[in-house]
Amino acid sequence: MTFAFEINPCEMQTRLDQYVGMIQQKQTDYFEAMNFTFSEPPTITVDYGKKYAKVVKNDNLNGARSVHSFIDMSNGDILKGNWKTPVRTKKGLAIRGNIFADDLGSDRVNEHGPYYLRR
Repeated sequence: MTFAFEINPCEMQTRLDQYVGMIQQKQTDYFEAMNFTFSEPPTITVDYGKKYAKVVKNDNLNGARSVHSFIDMSNGDILKGNWKTPVRTKKGLAIRGNIFADDLGSDRVNEHGPYYLRR
C-alpha cells in the first residue's frame, strides 16, 4: 500500500514515533505473556539513513542488536530487511504495510518483525 501524497516531515516523525511505540508495546506484551523475568523487554530504537529508517531491537540482557523492520522515509512503507538494507524480491521491495494506515500496520508485524507473505 503506497500513498500518493506529499508527506510532511513532522507528520512522518510523529507516525514513526507511534510505530516505534506500538512495537515497544508488542515487546512488553510478549515478555509478560511468556512470563519472561530474566531481563526487561528489548528496547526499540531508530537508526536514520538517507532513505530508510532502521527500526532496531536492543536486547537488554546481552546488548545484542537486531533489525525489526525498515521504514521508507519517502512514503511510510514498512519493509522486511536484514542488518544492512531492506529485502528485495523479484517483484521489488518486501513491503509489508504502511505506518500511515489507521492501525500503523500493526496487523502486518509482530514483536519479531514484519510477517512473511503467504503464497
